Amino acid sequence: MHHRVIVPKSSSVHRFACLALYRALLRQCNQISSTAPKLSAAESHIRDRFRRYKNLQSPSQTANALKAGYEGLDLLYSAAQGNKEDASFLQSILSHAESSKERKRNVQAAIAERLPVKQPTRKQLKAQENRRLQEMTARRHPDTVSILSRPRPVVSGRRHVPVLINACGVPFLRIKKPQPLNLSRVLHRKIAQRWRLVGHRERLMHELYFAEDEDEWDSLTIGFESETWYNAVRDSYDDTVNKIRTIDDKNIARSEAMWEVVLAERELAIKEKLAAEEKQVAKKGQLSTAT
Repeated sequence: MHHRVIVPKSSSVHRFACLALYRALLRQCNQISSTAPKLSAAESHIRDRFRRYKNLQSPSQTANALKAGYEGLDLLYSAAQGNKEDASFLQSILSHAESSKERKRNVQAAIAERLPVKQPTRKQLKAQENRRLQEMTARRHPDTVSILSRPRPVVSGRRHVPVLINACGVPFLRIKKPQPLNLSRVLHRKIAQRWRLVGHRERLMHELYFAEDEDEWDSLTIGFESETWYNAVRDSYDDTVNKIRTIDDKNIARSEAMWEVVLAERELAIKEKLAAEEKQVAKKGQLSTAT
């Protein structure tokens, strides 16, 4: 017959017991901080110990850790009640733990000084550059012109044809990556605005059925009324639908204007490429004639 092995950290009973001990220790730390302020470091020491031993799997090590926790709870209670001997013992434990942490910090600092400086990888350099560009593009530049003012008649270097992107119904032209932070904020705001209206429209659609029931009840109890619940909800529903339609019409018109920009930029890019190729051929012809 095989005995079932239960990992302590996977047991709900063990988890409940550890959390109960943890809360009791922290409550006792709150009490001792008012009676013995010098022992206020006990709370951080307890948090550090629970973080360090939270992944214990050995039953014997877990039992020893819990035993130490209950002994610490008794020690805290005794020190809070004014027992000077236990308070002094607790102070020595905290001092020893702090000195041990200080020695580890010094050792780690010494090791870090001796280690050679690690050069950032290509991925890390790219991430740093992306963060720098996001910080630079957090606000719209005051001299920025509208994207619909393109195409530019003359560009330096090769012409980059923009790409028309549909971001959840909101069109925009992507010139290059990474995407500017201010553009991302505008897109998020417009998308959130439309979805708020869509959610409001769906709620009003359900409210129309309840409004009909209210009007029927009013007709049975009060009688005919010119102002009805249904008309009020219907007016709000129609207003919300009109707002959504207005936003969609603007996005459609803007996407059509942006597509015209893409076509114009594409046409200029083809012409400039052909002109560059003709110039290159003419240059080779001159060189062959000279030789």
